Amino acid sequence: MTLEHTLEERRRKEKYDELRHKEEEAATERLASKMELPYANLTGYAVNAEALSVLDESATEHAGLCVISKNGPHLKIAIKNPKNPQTMLAIENLKNKGFVVDLALVSEGSLKRAWEFYSLIPKEKEGISGTIEITPENLVKLQEEIKYIDDFKDIYMRASLRNVTAVIELIIAGSLSLNSSDIHIEPQKEKAVIRFRIDGALQEIAELNKQMYELLTSRVKLLSKMKINVKNTPQDGRFTITSTGSIPIEVRTSVLPGPEGESIVMRILNPKAIALALEDLGVLNHDLELIKEELKRPNGLILVTGPTGSGKTTTLYAFLKKIKNPEIKIITIEDPIEYHVEGISQSQVNQENHYTFSSGLRSILRQDPDIILVGEIRDMETADIALHAALTGHLVFSTLHTNDAPSSILRLIDMKLSPSIIAPALNMLIAQRLVRKVCKQCAKKDKITEEELKKIRTELADLPLKIKINLPEISENIEIARATGCKECNYTGFKGRIGVYEMFPVNNESEKVIVSKPTQVQLFEMAKRNGMVTMKQDGFIKVLNGITTVSEVESVTG
Repeated sequence: MTLEHTLEERRRKEKYDELRHKEEEAATERLASKMELPYANLTGYAVNAEALSVLDESATEHAGLCVISKNGPHLKIAIKNPKNPQTMLAIENLKNKGFVVDLALVSEGSLKRAWEFYSLIPKEKEGISGTIEITPENLVKLQEEIKYIDDFKDIYMRASLRNVTAVIELIIAGSLSLNSSDIHIEPQKEKAVIRFRIDGALQEIAELNKQMYELLTSRVKLLSKMKINVKNTPQDGRFTITSTGSIPIEVRTSVLPGPEGESIVMRILNPKAIALALEDLGVLNHDLELIKEELKRPNGLILVTGPTGSGKTTTLYAFLKKIKNPEIKIITIEDPIEYHVEGISQSQVNQENHYTFSSGLRSILRQDPDIILVGEIRDMETADIALHAALTGHLVFSTLHTNDAPSSILRLIDMKLSPSIIAPALNMLIAQRLVRKVCKQCAKKDKITEEELKKIRTELADLPLKIKINLPEISENIEIARATGCKECNYTGFKGRIGVYEMFPVNNESEKVIVSKPTQVQLFEMAKRNGMVTMKQDGFIKVLNGITTVSEVESVTG
């Protein structure tokens, strides 16, 4: 049976179940009217843990009811049959305990859906700490079975999709196996779509029916310490994936309301994804030597800039690993700690306890550090403290959100910081992006086109003369790599990513220009005079070396 045929069978069954459900609800509503009882349809209704805790699961099933809402002593209880003696006895017992009870007649299907929320109540070892405990056996088994997206789809089609815990375990384990950075769960009119972001590109990997989507949404919100019953407000949270013998993996969760339901994005902060050495980042040899020289300096600020997901944290950790030794004190403040490094003091932002980047940085300065890593400069206060720390004998690393390296100076000036402080504090500005590498299994060499040749020649024409780069002769006879597609790369033509960079070391000339409050054009021209290779130039150099493609570089660098 083909995958398409299996999907069609599943859709047909879901359509039949939907019609049967509508008939059942209509019959229950007529019965409620006849018995003069309120009617409730619990489809899409999220029962919170406080309501469920009034009675245990076995007691509610025995009595044929479920407590679906609790507000102080007031309970709303869904019942299937008001003439059931066990139902009436359970309600009478609750009234004797001081509860005020409101009843609602529901269908058998609705009651079963309400009972399913008991599976979302945190067990002793999970949920309370915001942790999913994936057993080593399951994780190893899934990782052995899932090598490609086709493997995941096959396992998903064979899996039982009635257990929400099993579904979320499969989705997260699949994401880890496929090196996905983000999981997207997107509701549509009659279903929800699950997509993984792999090597920066989204790929659809599975579908959920609406009922499982509702259960999965509640489960994720509960784990992430969000409000389950709030559905019209964006929420953010986090939880941790652990398995015996491995480093905990942080998951950042974002929920956004929409017309068809709540869209969920889970960012997987996998330590393995950022455990790269400085020499493995893909930096040009000339720029690599610049970085190594800057890392020897005892003070100053090195800023790494770029959008979310451009590899900034990986670069910063590569710096730390390069210079770490027992003779120096390194302290970090991060949000969150993505990679635990032995021999480094790491701390995490905690908004609830008012431990922010700025307050944390002040505390760090009282700890006698030599090197400080600030996860991100978000405001003037944090930037000001970081700059003054750089001026008073500390080497400081941090990140900023700007489009290129020179623009970082304008961003700091926009924060109302004095150029006379910015200029002497800055050591180096680094901008970066990530481009996909062509798959080594299926990539083919092909003669360069006239248009591609023109673009590369134009872009590389003004490479700084003092930059020594080994390049093949740029002519119409040169061959470059083409992405094709195979099972190894999930038919995308690309597998893995590499950085493209631009380095802007701040020297005496740069300091004089910065103090004069320059324009972006003046800063860019000065950076080029000082030998800066742009990100696009770096990308095209990697094209000539058979690492990526022209279209990939243009899509990332503009």
